[in-house]
Amino acid sequence: MRPSAQRLIAIGSLGVVAAVAAAVFLFDRSDTEAQPAPTPAATGSATGPAAPAAHKPVSVDGEPVVPSEEAVERASRLMGEARRLADDGKFDEAIAKLDAADKAAPGLSETAEARRKITELRTPDGQFATQIGRARFSIDTNDPAAAEQALAEAERLKPQAPEISQLRQELQAAQQKGAKRSGRVAELLTTMREAIARKDIADADRAFNEAARLDILEPALDQARIDLARAHDAERERRAGQ
Repeated sequence: MRPSAQRLIAIGSLGVVAAVAAAVFLFDRSDTEAQPAPTPAATGSATGPAAPAAHKPVSVDGEPVVPSEEAVERASRLMGEARRLADDGKFDEAIAKLDAADKAAPGLSETAEARRKITELRTPDGQFATQIGRARFSIDTNDPAAAEQALAEAERLKPQAPEISQLRQELQAAQQKGAKRSGRVAELLTTMREAIARKDIADADRAFNEAARLDILEPALDQARIDLARAHDAERERRAGQ
């Protein structure tokens, strides 16, 4: 059966509507796709584009700049010098070295960390902690003069700090122990020389070695070592003449 004229007209009308709708959809889609993606600059505030992140220098094309190996090595040397200057209390010079390190190799996290630590060290609390650390180290390494100097500086910064009195007690105990050790070393070196006098080189060696084990840095050992060497030379000459 052939469709009626009215049905054909209705079908044709639906086709036109569908075609128009499809054309509108395609036009809208192409228009949307043609719009460029928003750039970082476009998302900035109304007063201007967003500022670049600190310590991240960029080249002309916008790519991050990677410092050369030579630049990083130079920055590392400057950071080492800055730390040594800070240890000596020369904080302004230390910061100047870090500024030079930043110029040599911008954006290194190590430089930023060194700057943070030195900034802390230059505060009264930081300087006090440094002096206390030096005093402890000097006590442990049997350097009473350096320990006393560090404690005097710490006391200037914080006169009533309990760490100072505690370290002074430790220093006193260490000095007493050192005096006792030095006395024992002196006794052993006397025994060594008595053994040399009776030409008992083996006994002289034993006494010297025991003294050296007690305190290898004892200044009296230097002359004792010379005396013992001469005794060995004399003993060899004596045996050779027999």
